[in-house]
Amino acid sequence: MEQLVERTGLARTTLREHMALLERDGLVRREHLRRGPGRPALQYRLTRKGDERFPSEERELLGDLIRYLQDEGKEQLLQAFFESFWNKRASRACEMMAAAADANDTDGEQAGPQSHGLKALADLLEAEGFMPEIHHDEASGAVIIRECNCPFKSVIRETSLPCRLETKFYEKIFGQSVTRIAFIPDGDDACSYRIKPANAPGLPAER
Repeated sequence: MEQLVERTGLARTTLREHMALLERDGLVRREHLRRGPGRPALQYRLTRKGDERFPSEERELLGDLIRYLQDEGKEQLLQAFFESFWNKRASRACEMMAAAADANDTDGEQAGPQSHGLKALADLLEAEGFMPEIHHDEASGAVIIRECNCPFKSVIRETSLPCRLETKFYEKIFGQSVTRIAFIPDGDDACSYRIKPANAPGLPAER
């Protein structure tokens, strides 16, 4: 915040109002940085949504890199990279869901651990740019996860690996087979996945 005051010449209260609006719109997020004794310093960072407002050649560069590896016969290396990336995503999601469930137990809140776990998963997917919608199917008791946006569009133009690995991502999280029931490349408005309640840790029993 001090740097913003110095660089813009605006009053601190005015800057707080501007930053609050940017934060409301999901363009920045606030962080508190501790530098020794005293109160932590307040700083702001661009979110993924905010970063997309600025011109970037990263997507084109990534597409060129994928095509180069394919042309050089490095498909196995490419697959190993994406598998490693998606495994890290799954591990992070499991950690966040477990931590949310543990926090629920500690706080003694009324909502079940599955609600907190799914909320943590939704937060992760939102941060990654998937614009998720998660709900329970009343008829079957299954969990339906809709990804209304694909943040890997430029990658999928070159390889279908992310699409195949996204199903495995959910299978690793929930420890069971997952069915993809809608697919954006097929013309659907979202990529959707169904997780049946049976054998799914932290999910409600089938009614």
